[in-house]
Amino acid sequence: MFVTSYAQSGIENLLRSGIDDANKFANAYINPGSEAVIYSLANGWYNTAKVKSLGGFEISVIGGISEIGDDKTSFALNENDYSSLRFESGPGIQQVGTVLGQNSPDISMIITENDQNLGSITLPQGLASENVEYLPNLILQGSVGLLFSTELKLRFLPEVETQDVTAQFYGVGLQHEFTDWIPGLKVLPIAISGFVGYNSFESEYRFSSQSTFISGSNQSIVSDIESWHYALVASTKLPIINFYGSIGAVSGSADSALKGEYTISSGVSQIEGATIVDPLSTSSSVSGFRATVGTKLTLAFFRLNVDYSFQEFNSLNVGINFGI
Repeated sequence: MFVTSYAQSGIENLLRSGIDDANKFANAYINPGSEAVIYSLANGWYNTAKVKSLGGFEISVIGGISEIGDDKTSFALNENDYSSLRFESGPGIQQVGTVLGQNSPDISMIITENDQNLGSITLPQGLASENVEYLPNLILQGSVGLLFSTELKLRFLPEVETQDVTAQFYGVGLQHEFTDWIPGLKVLPIAISGFVGYNSFESEYRFSSQSTFISGSNQSIVSDIESWHYALVASTKLPIINFYGSIGAVSGSADSALKGEYTISSGVSQIEGATIVDPLSTSSSVSGFRATVGTKLTLAFFRLNVDYSFQEFNSLNVGINFGI
């Protein structure tokens, strides 16, 4: 969702101020959204520390929302850090919206070169301008029990392609139960296991520039996001209602790029009249703590779980599970 907002925001208009200024703004604007997706992909991997027996399986539909903190919706833009951008009005340092936020009212900046005014641009809006306060996620997952008290988890979304969007997602995780092989722990009413999971998300959003001053072809936003989750999981082993929790870490990286050809008819002398290929790229990485608490209801082949995770972007998740 945040990639779509990025593509529709008109951020390519920043190219008129020069490649360096545009890249500096793009990184500050897009990185909070990339971080949110990395943490969101870590959601919903497990609902118990008890792994399935050999051949046991479970199919899960996991949905949830992640909170967007106020500190992720804006950043301080200092015009002194930019070569050609100056605020049209107000102080030289102002809070401006990220891809998760908004500017209300609009914020305009002037493009200058050698004290000459080359025109103005309106800074891009983010998801908050569309009344989006939480980031949703929906995941289909399958789990199967292996030998040696280990469980394999797979997530997969075949490539989806529409006129404007191409996206693909997959994930793989392994959970190993310690209480099955440590003497004395197996008889306790709790299970303890370790987990590691990896997610990969790739997307392309194709669009055509509508700017008065920018034309071109084959224009798109391409994103490649990877997310890792490591956890120590504990849960009760009761017949119907159980409780589970985990402590661990999330890490990952994200790269997004503005692809295609962009011909700038009006801007700084460095790029005016030029056709630029693949002009912008952003990159970010995260590494943070995560703790989860949850409960699960088991009725024969049906299980329902709810959990809440404390992390950089706190999240609430619900899972509907079927299996043996």
